[in-house]
Amino acid sequence: MELLNLEMINAGPILADLRSRIQNFDVSETVFLSRTNSGNAEEQSLSVPDINAFNVSEFILPEILHMMGIRSLALNKLHDLTALANFDLDIKNVASEHYPWHYLRNEGIITELRLLFQNCRTIAFDNWSNHTGASDLWSGLLADVIRPLKKKDFEFIFYLGDPQKKLSFQVDEAIDIISDFSLYGQVTFALDENEAIKLWQILNGIDLDTTDVNQNTHELNRKYISIFRTMNVTRLLIYSASKAILFTKQRQFVLARKKVAPTIEMATNARQNFVAGFSIGLLLQLDIVHSLTLALIVFESLSEQKERMDQKNLLAHIDRWIEDLQKPETMYLYQ
Repeated sequence: MELLNLEMINAGPILADLRSRIQNFDVSETVFLSRTNSGNAEEQSLSVPDINAFNVSEFILPEILHMMGIRSLALNKLHDLTALANFDLDIKNVASEHYPWHYLRNEGIITELRLLFQNCRTIAFDNWSNHTGASDLWSGLLADVIRPLKKKDFEFIFYLGDPQKKLSFQVDEAIDIISDFSLYGQVTFALDENEAIKLWQILNGIDLDTTDVNQNTHELNRKYISIFRTMNVTRLLIYSASKAILFTKQRQFVLARKKVAPTIEMATNARQNFVAGFSIGLLLQLDIVHSLTLALIVFESLSEQKERMDQKNLLAHIDRWIEDLQKPETMYLYQ
């Protein structure tokens, strides 16, 4: 893959198309599991669904999956979560271990996990660098649960987080583990701009204290493509406050983002909300441009709204983005 010029996506037609299609989307058979949902999480239980703007049934993710470093799951249909929710585990003991998989590796848990993942479409993971024992957990999950299912149609979403928190050999190990998931589906690997620069430095043996203040867009893009070539993943997503860049073997493009307040950009659930939108796009079998745009819409809309996300709020956010495209002071950002 040769990096010459990244394709600049015109967001206008994509937004207009999504606006029309959102009103007819129906994935009501789909179940989305996450730690919080678009309603009031404190009032939710494992048996009471909340229907969001896409008619997706939402449930709270069982704690055992949270412990395994899973952010969210999207299932083809309703699944009985009772057994996974009721396993008696010493959560503090597991969470503090660097090699925690052996605490979870018993016949009952493995059986329930296989039943769940047999019914699973998308699996989004936590920031690797923030989750103790993530490499051990994900390696064990792959070997004992996912591989025996012999499914090849999963959608995996990974965030590395800040690689500076780990040793270089640990980062290399994580990259290898994430790449191994590509044997069982499509892998999207996401980084923000700062995380991507730090990862490039680690992969190339450059001191993290070394800062190149003259990094231009061309140089940054070369670093990103170098990361993509190092890994065996389907997609590499790099995003900043102003744009999202996506690399695949077939296509590389830039999508300029609607400018949002820093409080929205750094919100606690920002990545969770982005993943929710991206997962829904994949479930709806949208192309990657539409899926990425939908992810940004859901992320920004959920972060802005203090109330439950519904179709009206989502469409209103799209309208504001379309209006933003027409403003003379911001129009240059999308060109």
